[in-house]
Amino acid sequence: MENDTLKSAIEGGYALWEKIDLSLENGQITEEEWFTLHEKELSGKYLASDNVRGQSGHGGDEQRYRYTQEMILAAIDRSGTFIDVGCANGYLMESLSRWLEGGMYNLQFYGLDMSAGLIELARNRLPNWKNRFFVGNALFWTPGEKYDLVCIKELNYVPRGRRRQLFNHLAETYVRKGGRLILGPYTEFKTDPGVAALTSSWGYPPTGSISKPHQEHEELERRLRWYDFQSENK
Repeated sequence: MENDTLKSAIEGGYALWEKIDLSLENGQITEEEWFTLHEKELSGKYLASDNVRGQSGHGGDEQRYRYTQEMILAAIDRSGTFIDVGCANGYLMESLSRWLEGGMYNLQFYGLDMSAGLIELARNRLPNWKNRFFVGNALFWTPGEKYDLVCIKELNYVPRGRRRQLFNHLAETYVRKGGRLILGPYTEFKTDPGVAALTSSWGYPPTGSISKPHQEHEELERRLRWYDFQSENK
């Protein structure tokens, strides 16, 4: 039971994601069906929430939300353009804009999500940014321009066998020359090298990182990694 609790803390709904990953790998569903199930589950859960944090995928109060999400501020080192990949209702973009107000960096925020329902919600919530929200599958979507800062919470937005392809696609298609890809915040066991080791095995060691203790489980920690690309990615 304790192990299940920790897994759930690392990846909410992990049992469902494990089930659909196995179904795809065993040939019981197609990749298109995998994406449909994933989008339906997350979109339904988020849209059913009665508060902006829940609609963005976070289950805690504002204090707990900021504790984790403000880690992204450590990776923001410039003014320019910022896209949130998997933006849901746009609350992270809205929060970062508020937290950065009066500071040394000025960002233009953009958002991408594969859920048309969540993008509609984001556009209604933030009408001044309505033209900066896009509907698309991050694995296949090609932006009209590249961005200075590209942020994605985790790589499990795609099937396990596609995660390297997603990382490469983000690096090559989304990040402009001299730009930065931000991965996180996500949760891992303290003793597990996790995603950083995985991306390093792909030839992309993190440029920088920040970690915080998990608020409830001492075995876990919150992590954020970033990757700089000094040359145009091909």
